[in-house]
Amino acid sequence: MPKENSFESKILELEELVRKLEEGEVTLEESKNIYKKGISIAKQCNDLLKETELEISELKAELDDQFNDAEE
Repeated sequence: MPKENSFESKILELEELVRKLEEGEVTLEESKNIYKKGISIAKQCNDLLKETELEISELKAELDDQFNDAEE
């Protein structure tokens, strides 16, 4: 089971919100609140992806520097 604040758990939560909206058994107000929550979770997922991309870029740069130093 994914950690509560992990990317994977957020995706699962988004999928559940989409399922609720697709079922169409919620009021307009509930739909609006579900949509707002979904947008918030999507932003969190995007932030996590950006952070991960940055970490990977930094690690790659470190590795490239090590290889460059070894060649000199």
